[in-house]
Amino acid sequence: MMRLLVLSAFILLALTPCLTFAVSAQHHGAPPPAANLGDRKISLNFDSQPNPITVGKNAEMQISFVDENEKKKISHVTFRMDISKDGKHILSEFFHSHQGEVSLSFKDIGKATSTTNYTVGANSDVLTNAWIADPGSPIIIREGEIVSQPGTYKVLIELTTMDNDKTDLPQPISFESDFVVS
Repeated sequence: MMRLLVLSAFILLALTPCLTFAVSAQHHGAPPPAANLGDRKISLNFDSQPNPITVGKNAEMQISFVDENEKKKISHVTFRMDISKDGKHILSEFFHSHQGEVSLSFKDIGKATSTTNYTVGANSDVLTNAWIADPGSPIIIREGEIVSQPGTYKVLIELTTMDNDKTDLPQPISFESDFVVS
């Protein structure tokens, strides 16, 4: 019985990538294309400052999602953000915002001794199992090697909740983007 359960779980995990919404990567500074969810068209707003980000300097990122049909920001969003460079994963965390926009502030970049040595300055939201900022403040990510080398960094963002903190999407909506560090 246990083997059947493990085999079923393995098959489900193997098929999960086939069931997700496919969204093409960003090319040459253009935003990633909108994803369709029922009769809604969901787009990602991803902005980094400065642009390009400079090695060893603080950086800011703003992430939000827009319902293109309604022309308004989507509230109660939870998403996983994965940053990688040259195939090496540098950061993978879940973030949440009741208002619909997450501001990340990267500080003291390049002062860590390993790629996993970063800290997140935010509150842990028990309901969404994600980092959430104090009202009016960004989520602060300190140290680590997140933007410590020049080059192009890949960002994968998977939207897992929207409109209501308690309702998970049946399948995450995936967006790919990139940013440059000089």
